[in-house]
Amino acid sequence: MALQPYIRPDLTFILEGIESRDELFKRLAASVDAMIPALKGEALVQRLMAREKQMPTSTPEGVAFPHALAAEIDKTHVAAALLKPGVDFGVAHHPRSDLVFCMFGPTSDPWDHVRLLARLARIVRSETARTRLRGAASAADLYETLLAEDRSHG
Repeated sequence: MALQPYIRPDLTFILEGIESRDELFKRLAASVDAMIPALKGEALVQRLMAREKQMPTSTPEGVAFPHALAAEIDKTHVAAALLKPGVDFGVAHHPRSDLVFCMFGPTSDPWDHVRLLARLARIVRSETARTRLRGAASAADLYETLLAEDRSHG
């Protein structure tokens, strides 16, 4: 599964000054708001928050994978963000997350969602890949670096 159909330049960001996970969720939900007409920003944020209450989506490597499924979503959208500085996802033994891959997908295709999460996790499992992604100088650079990392993982 390649990332290219799910990752778009207009959903790739370098965000500075985001102070909380909630603020981040609002920002990322707003970025896909026009692409999901049946659910608007706050409903998307609530879905992300509900998922985080089940189990936080941050990792010990400072990466987070917030995600939400909903019947009203017709296709999967991924927003990728490099945060400066990172935000706390509420797990005491995890550092603040500065690489975030936020997914919104349809409940009709949960396996596609799982495969995409697995693909992203395989890419950022590599410390070298995380370093390259964290070194992105612009949103366009982050997008191209993510695609290059995806290609290098077969």
